[in-house]
Amino acid sequence: MFRRVLSWAAAFAAILGVALAFAPTASAADTEAIAKSAGQKWALKSEATGKYVSTEIKDGDNQWAKLRARSDTIGAWERFTLHTDDEGRTVSLRFEASGYFASTEIEDGGAHDGMLRARGAKIGGWERFTLGSLGDGKYTLKGQTEGLYVSAEKDATGDDYGLLRARSGSVGSWERFTLVKAGAAGIPADTTDAGSAVPPLAGPAAASTARVMSWNVCGNINTVSPCNGGRPIGKDALTAGLKDRLAKAASYPDVIFLQEICEKHAKPVELALEEGPYQWDVRFAPINYNVDGTGLKAQKECMDADGYDRGAYGVAIAVPDENAWYQAYDLPSPATYVNKDGVTRKAEQRTAVCATVPSRAAMFCAAHFSTGGKGWDDPERTWQKKQAATLMEKAGQRGYRPVFGGDLNVSPPARGLDVLTPVYDRYQECAEKNGVYDGPNTKDGEKIDYIFSPFQFSACSVETYVGLSDHFSIHGSVPLPAR
Repeated sequence: MFRRVLSWAAAFAAILGVALAFAPTASAADTEAIAKSAGQKWALKSEATGKYVSTEIKDGDNQWAKLRARSDTIGAWERFTLHTDDEGRTVSLRFEASGYFASTEIEDGGAHDGMLRARGAKIGGWERFTLGSLGDGKYTLKGQTEGLYVSAEKDATGDDYGLLRARSGSVGSWERFTLVKAGAAGIPADTTDAGSAVPPLAGPAAASTARVMSWNVCGNINTVSPCNGGRPIGKDALTAGLKDRLAKAASYPDVIFLQEICEKHAKPVELALEEGPYQWDVRFAPINYNVDGTGLKAQKECMDADGYDRGAYGVAIAVPDENAWYQAYDLPSPATYVNKDGVTRKAEQRTAVCATVPSRAAMFCAAHFSTGGKGWDDPERTWQKKQAATLMEKAGQRGYRPVFGGDLNVSPPARGLDVLTPVYDRYQECAEKNGVYDGPNTKDGEKIDYIFSPFQFSACSVETYVGLSDHFSIHGSVPLPAR
C-alpha cells in the first residue's frame, strides 16, 4: 500500500506544483492508470531513418511529447498501444511515456505544421489515423483531419531530426513505417507478443480457501443504457457501487472477476479495495476490434460519455498483491455478424485475463464471451464453444489449479444449450447442485455469469442487489487443498 500512496501522492503533488507544464503534469495520473493494462504494445520504426519513434517527454512547452524517429532501441518512450473509437476504421496511438494519444498539430506553422505530439487527452479528429498496409509488415499513417500521410523528417536537423508530421499527399520511404510488437504488462520483458508468454511453473501450496466474486459492472454506458439510470459511470460511482456491493455480500472476496469495465477505472478500483482487509492488484485486458485492411487489432475505447477518456473497454481481475505474472488472451471471435436490422457489423474480439497467485498455486482467469443468438455476434454459438475451450486451456497451464469464469453470455446446459457442457463435465460450477448443470439467474431471468473450479465449492450465492449494473454478482468459496 505504501508504494501506492507514494505514487498517487506524487501525481497529486505534480498537479499542485508550479515547476511542471500542464501536459506532463496531467499525464502523471494517466500513466499510473494504464500501467497494469495487459494489451499488446507496439513500437513504430521509420524506413527513412531506420530508427524507432520516440516520445520527447523532456522537451518543454509546445515541443513536449513531440514524436521523432530517432531511437535505436525500444523503451518506455517508444512503446504505445493501438486504440479505436470507430470499430477499427481508424486507429489512435496512445504512448506509454505520456499516457496520451498522438495528436496532429494542424494549427502549428512552418516546419512544425502537422507535427505529431503524444498529448491528446482523448480521441478526436486530430488523434485519428487511417492505417494502411503496404505488405511485408510496412504501414502508412494518414491523419484523419486533413487526409495527409505522416512523414519522418529525415533531412531536418537538431531537435527536429526525424520529426513526425502529417503533411504528405503521397507515399515514399519517409511515409513508410514498420509496426513492431513490443510486449505487454505482466509478462517477461523479452516476450514481445502479448498472449504468448508462459507462466513459471506452479510450486507447492498450503491449503486455503479462495473466495471469488464475478460481476459485470456495465461500465461502458451512455445515456441510452439501462444501467445506472442511463448516467455515465465514472470512477467515483463505480468504486462506491463496488464497496456497497461488497458490504452486502455474504462473504468478502479475495479474488474478483470484473467485466465491461473501463481501463482507467482499474486503478481506482484497486485503491478502493485496499480500504478493506487486503492488499490488491487489479489487472486489465482490452477487448479489441480488427483494424480495416491490416490484419491488426486495436483496443476498443470506452464511450466518451462524460467528456473524460476512460481508456479501453474490457475485463479486469483483482487478485492479492503477491501477483506478478498476468496476461491477456485473445479469445477466438467472429470477424463480423448480421445484426437484428440485417446490417453487417464488425464483431468485438473478446478477451480473457489470467493472473497467478503463487502462494495458492492457483491461476485465476476472468472472461467475457461473445453475445450469442440470432442478431448478435455469435448466432449459432459456435464461437462461444471455441472461447470456452480456449479459456479452459489457458486457466490450466503449468500445474496451476484453475479458477475461472465471468460473463459467458450463455445459459447453462440444463436450459437447453450445450455450449458449456464440456466445462461442466470437467469442472464444478459455483451454483451447481446434485449434478444438475444449472443455477440461480444472474441477469434478466437467465444465468449467464459463472465461476468454475476443479474442486467442490463450499458456498455459492447470487447477490440480487443490482445497483449500477443490470447483472447480479455471483460469489463462491472454493477450498484449495495443499499440494
